Amino acid sequence: MTVTDIEILPNLRDLGGLPAADGRVTRPGVLYRSALPAPGDTRPTTVDHWPARTVIDLRSPREFAARAHPLQSDDTAVHQISLLSDAEVIAPNQGARLTDIYQGILSNAGERLVEVLQVAATSPGPVLLHCAAGKDRTGVAVALLLRTAGVAPDDIVADYLTTNEHMPAVLARITRFAPELRQTHPHERDLRGAVPDAIEGVLARWEVQQGGVHAWLRAHGATDESIRIWADRFTANA
Repeated sequence: MTVTDIEILPNLRDLGGLPAADGRVTRPGVLYRSALPAPGDTRPTTVDHWPARTVIDLRSPREFAARAHPLQSDDTAVHQISLLSDAEVIAPNQGARLTDIYQGILSNAGERLVEVLQVAATSPGPVLLHCAAGKDRTGVAVALLLRTAGVAPDDIVADYLTTNEHMPAVLARITRFAPELRQTHPHERDLRGAVPDAIEGVLARWEVQQGGVHAWLRAHGATDESIRIWADRFTANA
């Protein structure tokens, strides 16, 4: 990895072009995902529009407060919506399965996932979701937005596993640009990369609920209107 490599935001991709329900496809330029942005990043070439107009930062309050967000500007609004608490982030959870961590997010942060949906549905795009690695918290939130828009589980799992291609760069970036986490990162869960069973468990939990992910969202405070707005915004006829 070169010095230049570490100045490129890793795990950044546009989630457009995925097949959705009823012959539709996700629109490019609406939803991005990435690892942690850093000051001085070079302009990425993997997306057409940069910087994103809206950023949803899924890190914990302590992570978020460590320094000003590098993308915050008059043209980019940053929303902090924590999916794990400070205690959960720094916990010595090397023995915890990623599946259990993801299920804990669904159990403890359902209302915050609804907030992610609301911001994504109503804020200027492109919308960027990120946490520290762009794998676990981002993986769950992205899965929610994709499934809500009708993307099939297999395609969601495939996108999630794409993160494994970027993990060496992701881990190097956390070490360099998140010194407040140097005592706890990389977690063993970071070193394990993206694990299909973990995201499959998330998708299965939504599927077993009568009415699927839309019913799960409504049970945690989402409105039919926000679900419809998001699906209409993010998908188009193929």
